[in-house]
Amino acid sequence: MIGHLSGVVRRAGPDFVVLDVGGVGYIVTVASQTRQQLPPPGGDVELHIHTHVREDQLNLYGFASVEELELFEMLIQVDGVGPKVGLNILSAASLEVLKRAIMSEDAAPIRRASGVGQRTAAKVIIELKPRLDAVAALEAVPRAAAMTGDGAVPKAVETALRNLGFSSQEARTGLESVDWKSTPSTQDALATALKALGQGGRSSP
Repeated sequence: MIGHLSGVVRRAGPDFVVLDVGGVGYIVTVASQTRQQLPPPGGDVELHIHTHVREDQLNLYGFASVEELELFEMLIQVDGVGPKVGLNILSAASLEVLKRAIMSEDAAPIRRASGVGQRTAAKVIIELKPRLDAVAALEAVPRAAAMTGDGAVPKAVETALRNLGFSSQEARTGLESVDWKSTPSTQDALATALKALGQGGRSSP
């Protein structure tokens, strides 16, 4: 698998760039946000790559930032959202606008993407909101609580749940919903706990 490419732009179209890396030209599909940041032909660029393999096809999708790549990889895990639709969603609005729309359950920016209807937009929000909530909560967890080590992941998840407003009993319920034998990452464990507790943080009374 290819994780990133650094090279020279040879030519570019509305949704792709041909990147020369060591004399080999890679055709990389890009969203409009990344396309706008590309230098003219002859310029150097580094792209974060998602390698998509399907039957006898291998396609490369490039992104200007790790954050854009991560959101793309979350999107294509949603049922009904393939790479093409995922790129359309990323092209419909900025990364910040899309994340804010998902967190606030506002489907409008997502539905502006070609090929995305009401049901698909709803699926994106339902499946991605807990994961984005988890990312936001983990950013508020003290570094010591998030360090690796025995019991560190459950402790970080519990701290994040409490930061989101859940009671200690609710946090324990969330922890019990996680399959710890599969050794999930902190983010995945928190997303599972949030889903079990109702798709996100506790609402204010």
